[in-house]
Amino acid sequence: MAKAENVFRVNTDGFHGELFLPVEDKYQGKVLICFSGSDCKFELSRMLAKAFQSYGLTTLAFAYVMEEGLPKQFSRVPIDYLETAVKRLHDMGYEKVGLWGISKGAELALAAGSFLPELVNAVVAVAPMNTVCQGFSMEKGISLASGSSWNFHGKEVPYATFGFKKFPFGHVLWNSLRARELTMYDLYLPLVQNPIPAAVIQVERITGPILLISSKMDTMWPSELAAEQIMKRLQQHSFPYCYRHLNYDYGGHLFVPMELHMTKFFKGDRWKNKEPGRNARMDSFMKTLEFVSAW
Repeated sequence: MAKAENVFRVNTDGFHGELFLPVEDKYQGKVLICFSGSDCKFELSRMLAKAFQSYGLTTLAFAYVMEEGLPKQFSRVPIDYLETAVKRLHDMGYEKVGLWGISKGAELALAAGSFLPELVNAVVAVAPMNTVCQGFSMEKGISLASGSSWNFHGKEVPYATFGFKKFPFGHVLWNSLRARELTMYDLYLPLVQNPIPAAVIQVERITGPILLISSKMDTMWPSELAAEQIMKRLQQHSFPYCYRHLNYDYGGHLFVPMELHMTKFFKGDRWKNKEPGRNARMDSFMKTLEFVSAW
């Protein structure tokens, strides 16, 4: 049972989260905020927080949609919730606050890091995206929203549109059946290859080290290519902090240090790829801890 002082809610604290304190703090002065992607499950954030906690790292499990007081869709979600959480952790005495996000959460982590210089001190983006994408809803299937995924201080964050009015469910279903795994790769590929300049995340504004993690077998969206684009942008802007891209041969889109029910939807973690996929995911977890130790 979580202690009341370690639980945060929108109506009382301005954000939704739960703080996990390790028995022995091996990373004193540092805290990592973990959040999931379009699965929108706070429970996954809690599982990730517990995994880091077990290795001696203070971690805040964070939610930005679907919980009480939060938006019910991925449309104009305020980055302000994350800003409030980061400030609260700094006020609690943590000198360095990092973000860890996966998939849609990786998009948020990178975008938030760019909007919150000095407050966010490091970013880990797993299966990342290099642009801010059009919003969507998952309340009754998937439907596209007429706007950005994110807002900041009441203003819509510039975004890349998919170029069609309705979500192409039939197209996605056919491609997924043919590939024998869930894929929206071709929908996101144009957004990565030919991004709208205003929608590209200004990662060079992040004031701290960046770790990108992707798999060559991620067919949900082109995270490997997106990570390469991010690395190129950082190089072009002579980014002064450490930045690294861990790109693995195995593992699917859900690149996390635990077994999830949904991993079976991706070839990178199925059949002959199951063991090497698990090894890759665990290796990335240990390298993330090394990253946190060095930051």
